[in-house]
Amino acid sequence: MFRKMMDFFKYKSVVWKIPLAAALSWELAKWAGSKHPYLAPLTVILSIQLTVDKSIQFAWQRILGTIAGVLFTAAIAPYLGLNGWSIGLLLLVGTLIVMWLKLDHAILVQVALSILLVMYFQSKMPAYSLDRIRDTMIGAIVAILIHVMIFPPDSLHKAKKKMIHFADHLSNHFMNTALWVKDGCSSNEAQSLQTRLQTLFHELHQATTVLDKAEQSLRYNVLARKKRNTLKDLTQHIHQLRSGYANLVDMIRVLVKWSESGHFGKEDQRIWSDHLNTLAELIKEWTGMLNGTGTNIWVPNGTPSRVKAPAHMENDKYPLALYMNAEQIFQDLTSGDRGTA
Repeated sequence: MFRKMMDFFKYKSVVWKIPLAAALSWELAKWAGSKHPYLAPLTVILSIQLTVDKSIQFAWQRILGTIAGVLFTAAIAPYLGLNGWSIGLLLLVGTLIVMWLKLDHAILVQVALSILLVMYFQSKMPAYSLDRIRDTMIGAIVAILIHVMIFPPDSLHKAKKKMIHFADHLSNHFMNTALWVKDGCSSNEAQSLQTRLQTLFHELHQATTVLDKAEQSLRYNVLARKKRNTLKDLTQHIHQLRSGYANLVDMIRVLVKWSESGHFGKEDQRIWSDHLNTLAELIKEWTGMLNGTGTNIWVPNGTPSRVKAPAHMENDKYPLALYMNAEQIFQDLTSGDRGTA
């Protein structure tokens, strides 16, 4: 029960962080003398994002946009009446200035909101302009402090699970490719392999995205040294998995061409089926290190030595690899739509 509660506080923190920060920011705004304390929790609700990086980015954009919009409106509004045309004119001038300064779209939105609200409220509530700036700053600061200091968002666990999931599927795809080679490399099955490769690529992209979010969240967490070391290891592992996927794609491409050439004999099929199964076992063994059943310093059980070019081909493998890459570039450049010239 205690573990479930801790998991809730840790992984569902947005559920309780927003109410906590909103209540605290309201009280601080009232203590500071605000007559519009709702502006502080409003900023809290808008600022607490899925990652600390995005939260900080939105918070400073809201503060900057609010200050700019309030000062601009307070300087000009007294000379204009309150009607649709005056609001439209100020919005046009304000947004043009933001675009001229090449500021972010989010800042433009905050400037526009501040112009509209200050234009409307200033004549009725003179304290609104000052309250809007002060309360926005209070809400942003409270939101960021609570988001960063108390259970900051942590996607490392999710990223590791995604990577393990992908590694398992990558190993399975090597085994499926081995079966396809053993059975003679049928063209129908080759299409199925290509379709499953696309699914595999989508899984790789998901794992990379989650890992990027973890990096963004840890960037501003000064207390997460151990997690940053874990992130460094996972970043290295995702590069290894990406390399494994890219090499599998290339191997399937070469095997298809070899089979279509008519020179892919039974003995070659047997040899490469065994090699692909060996690589599948290697990935499974490597995944044991990734999911914690081993250590981060992984030493394979002599497996790589079994996948090695025969001695008589040792001097040919480099030029052959270069010829294959050169041929692929040529085909990529000449296989497009020739009618577009």
